[in-house]
Amino acid sequence: MEQDSNLAGMNAAAAKEYILGFITTLKLTEKEIRSLEEEAAKWKGRVDLARSRGKDALLAEAGKEEERINTKLAGLKEEERELRERIAVMRRQLPGLAARERSIDTDILEQELLMALGRTG
Repeated sequence: MEQDSNLAGMNAAAAKEYILGFITTLKLTEKEIRSLEEEAAKWKGRVDLARSRGKDALLAEAGKEEERINTKLAGLKEEERELRERIAVMRRQLPGLAARERSIDTDILEQELLMALGRTG
């Protein structure tokens, strides 16, 4: 994670574009989490229904599917947490990157060129 979050050597525009890629991944992950949460709720309902009707075979199968979905959901939630942390770390670096970019002062540049030519401004 440390390497992915280090923006040293990038200019501010490139860093913002890089961060945007992580934000896009975060949004897709959030969407997948919502979808899995809905699916988990559906399977929880099926487990409850099988339990209430005493259908042990269905209960076992529905329980396995519910567990599989919840495991995947837990992994995605951890990925979401890590993405949020990376984005926050990178966003904190943006002001420093922008400050390091040189802005050209045309008056100073003109004076330096005149001095280099041996003329006074």
